[in-house]
Amino acid sequence: MFTKATKVMVTLVFVFSLVTAGCTSNAKHQVKQQGTTMQQAPNNVNMKMDNRFDIAQAAADRIIRITGVKGANVLVTKHNAYVAAVVNTPANQISRALEDQIAAEVRATDPTIKNVYVSTNPEFVDRVKQYVYEARTGRPVSGFFNELNQMIQRIFPVSR
Repeated sequence: MFTKATKVMVTLVFVFSLVTAGCTSNAKHQVKQQGTTMQQAPNNVNMKMDNRFDIAQAAADRIIRITGVKGANVLVTKHNAYVAAVVNTPANQISRALEDQIAAEVRATDPTIKNVYVSTNPEFVDRVKQYVYEARTGRPVSGFFNELNQMIQRIFPVSR
């Protein structure tokens, strides 16, 4: 009825099926992830990256009236303000009290601002100053968005 070749073929398929099925039950209990890359998300609560920054000159004008502040530029998104400040302290360090004063002045100019991020980091101060200059002189500023957003994620861990 069956030829010898057919019997051998059926036997090989059966043995192969048993071996394959026998190994899969052992693998079911192992969790494997293939092709995934683990990335650490930055701890930036309420920080959506924006593609538009407005210059808040009124806020900057109020900030530079604060004792101890030499200069400031303020960029505003929907509910966030980013202050690049130059202060009259050694190593350009800012106290918590001065930072809170700056945040209060920013919120006084725009009550819709929920988060105020203040930095005296020279790199951030220079980039914001350059952005403000480029925007005021009518030059394209679209190239600054990614750079500023990355810098904001790196520099500002918390708001005041």
